[in-house]
Amino acid sequence: MRLPERELPIWDRPIPLPDRSPSPMLWLLGAHGGAGVSTLAHVLAPAGDCGDRWPGGYGKQSPYVAIVARETVSGLVKAGELLRQHTAGHGGPSTIIGLITVADRPGRKLPKQIQQTRDVVTALVGRDWRIGWIEQYPLARDPSGLAVWSPFDPQPEKKRSATDVPADIATVGSELREAILLDVQRSTTPTKGKP
Repeated sequence: MRLPERELPIWDRPIPLPDRSPSPMLWLLGAHGGAGVSTLAHVLAPAGDCGDRWPGGYGKQSPYVAIVARETVSGLVKAGELLRQHTAGHGGPSTIIGLITVADRPGRKLPKQIQQTRDVVTALVGRDWRIGWIEQYPLARDPSGLAVWSPFDPQPEKKRSATDVPADIATVGSELREAILLDVQRSTTPTKGKP
């Protein structure tokens, strides 16, 4: 396995949180600037931005990380580098829960070269999610005005208003939560024949 040219460091202390903020269930690690981490960390209630470093596993902070990349060739290549860094054991004690790719432009169909690059990179990870273009996100002056998904929200109705959480965000939030719960359950369930 070829190691990436650039490796992100690991936090050497607990990841700083805003005052009175609970510790996130999941950390979002941007593969590059402009990936969408700040917005996603706001609109996915149980997620936090771990900055440009891997979580170091300090205190009771979550080990779970989702890598976030914009759907561009360079963004996806950088996501692949982070996945290889972690696979090589250079990502600290974190657990990668998956890769989130964020649309770079309106429209559902990706250009062929981007789709091929995405296919190669997603093959490096067990789970991946795609967030399509959400018109209000690039128009928001401040993400604090955007609708927030919480694990405690009821299932969204088929017909949505402009102030509702976008469907892709609700789906990704629910599936991230389920993936983490499954991993926690798997890691705390004793294997047969062992205490």
